[in-house]
Amino acid sequence: MKQVIFINDQNKQDEKPVEFTHVLSSLSGWQRGVYCPSDYKKVVYLGKCSHDGDMFNVYNDKDQIIIFKGHLNSGKY
Repeated sequence: MKQVIFINDQNKQDEKPVEFTHVLSSLSGWQRGVYCPSDYKKVVYLGKCSHDGDMFNVYNDKDQIIIFKGHLNSGKY
């Protein structure tokens, strides 16, 4: 099982895996949906936004950067 890269090296002890609830679209803003963190090459936890919650930066197989928000939980995916 993979684990997110923590920028500020904080770790949570929750058993649930990382959940993505929204993806940022350059055309239409935040889009709600079900996204699987394990589908991506690398997941970086950006921190907790006071307005949007846990924020993530992911890299796909083409090294494109995609921004998600969701729930960090255990940090494992």
